[in-house]
Amino acid sequence: MKSALSLILLFGLIASCRTQVDSPRSMNPAAAVRQKAIDEIRETDQNFSIMSEKQGMPKAFTTYAADDVIKLNDGAAPTVGFDSLRAQMSRQPANGPVLTWQVLKADAATSGDLGYTFGQWMLTKKDNSGKRSAEYGVYVTVWKRQRNGQWRFVVDSGNSTPEPK
Repeated sequence: MKSALSLILLFGLIASCRTQVDSPRSMNPAAAVRQKAIDEIRETDQNFSIMSEKQGMPKAFTTYAADDVIKLNDGAAPTVGFDSLRAQMSRQPANGPVLTWQVLKADAATSGDLGYTFGQWMLTKKDNSGKRSAEYGVYVTVWKRQRNGQWRFVVDSGNSTPEPK
């Protein structure tokens, strides 16, 4: 009888511990700060892509870039600093290619002030006859919370890949 009672108490104790393990954010304020930052970064990156699609790459990149931005360019030297990025983006044609992307992963520091996104991008172009073509790739963007609380990217890079399946 004592062993059955002990076994029931042991299972009850294990079950109560399991409930606490399932909800660490409610016990750990740092985890909550980190998760909030991850959610904000993911949303910011998605809004960045939406702006790129609707208003063009120049508007999107100059809206979401930090002053100390570094943009790594495939096959060319990096673009360093906001003024250089703005100059690079100003050379894009008004009805140029359309760049969109999808976040696959986002993460952030426990401090909630630095994080990254990783995902897939698609660049859609039209040739002179109006025929559309698409290029695909992956990207990683490093995000930093600014003094005003907004997220701005400080490093952006991507490379081409075959079409996703």
